[in-house]
Amino acid sequence: MRPTRSKCVIIIATMDTKGVEVSYLRTQLHSLGLITTIIDVGIGSAPLGDADISRDHVASKTASDISSMLSQENGKLKAMEAMAKGALLLTEEKVTRGEAQGVIALGGGVGTWIGMQVMCGLAFGFPKIMVSTLPFDVRPYMGSKDIVIFPSVADILGLNPILRKVLQNAAGAMAGMVGLENHCMSHKKVIAISALGVTTALVTSCKEILEAQGYEIAAFHGVGIGGKIFEEWVQTGFFTGVLDLTPHDINNFLFNGISPPYSDRLESAARNNIPQVVAPGGLDFISRGPIAALSKEDRKKKHYQHSPMFTHVRVTSDEMKKVAEVVAEKLNQGQGLTTVAIPLQGFSHQGHAHGQLADHATDMTFVRVLKKRLKEDISVIEVDAHINDALFAEAVCSLLLELIETQQKSA
Repeated sequence: MRPTRSKCVIIIATMDTKGVEVSYLRTQLHSLGLITTIIDVGIGSAPLGDADISRDHVASKTASDISSMLSQENGKLKAMEAMAKGALLLTEEKVTRGEAQGVIALGGGVGTWIGMQVMCGLAFGFPKIMVSTLPFDVRPYMGSKDIVIFPSVADILGLNPILRKVLQNAAGAMAGMVGLENHCMSHKKVIAISALGVTTALVTSCKEILEAQGYEIAAFHGVGIGGKIFEEWVQTGFFTGVLDLTPHDINNFLFNGISPPYSDRLESAARNNIPQVVAPGGLDFISRGPIAALSKEDRKKKHYQHSPMFTHVRVTSDEMKKVAEVVAEKLNQGQGLTTVAIPLQGFSHQGHAHGQLADHATDMTFVRVLKKRLKEDISVIEVDAHINDALFAEAVCSLLLELIETQQKSA
């Protein structure tokens, strides 16, 4: 690790409510050899401590009059947006000039939202910590960024032994990150893969096959915010190819599954002309919560308990038809090299002939509708295997490598 002295950490907080806590955090950072710049993003009463960059300066970056905004309808929301934009602009300026090596924010509802907005605008790899009371689910606000979340445990409302320890640990984590040596990127080309527990065997096999061909693999979990992060990373152009083997969150979006919905799934690779192979991993079920919470309607369908938190409920033939229509619509939007691979013996771990979600006829509804709706230039390759069979892994990897070679030749 490099020495942290002369490294600057930006602290973002609403100083009208978090002045004492910011002062303690600043002291902890200073004790570790760091210097700090405090940015006040408060929109309420007078600040409870001094900031290096005042709220008026923050607001001026977007030519905003916070007092005037607060008197308008939805004024608080507009003021929060203005402060987030202003704080991001100021932070970006300092980062560009080499005057900031990390950002840490702390807050409740307002401070967490503003802090997350700022940090989502910063580059991947730049140290970012959010100390939060977690008043809402922060996952949808993280985007594809590597934001470290520190739950405050106790409310950020005055110092106490609990909060002091949390702030001390957050300061230590920040000192550790800014003191790291620069990370050397691999020169190998990278393939993105979407994954779930129900397709782990497939993804593992593909990883071994592609690594033997000289590629590295970046796998993204297909529930929670994993699908959203997957799409955002694909949009960056970082990947040479895409194996979208588990687009399961399409079902959660369509049928109100347990995961946060994301409407742009399955669109980025095709739109950005990135070679991709798509498989229907996990499209045969909907992710619900604990089995005890299942509705009467879901209990009538085939289902099984995947874990204490997840129950997989089989989709019906009508639902599968809808899934196929949406998948085709999304893939048809792109101009890129896309192939769809279909495992005829089941789409998930329990989708095989003797599995708890077995329903071959419904799976074939998906295939029939998909083939009818897809553009002619999108090939559909049927493989007489289960999705987790080695034969299917070999097929999808071979198809992807062919697409990559085709693109390279045309370039």
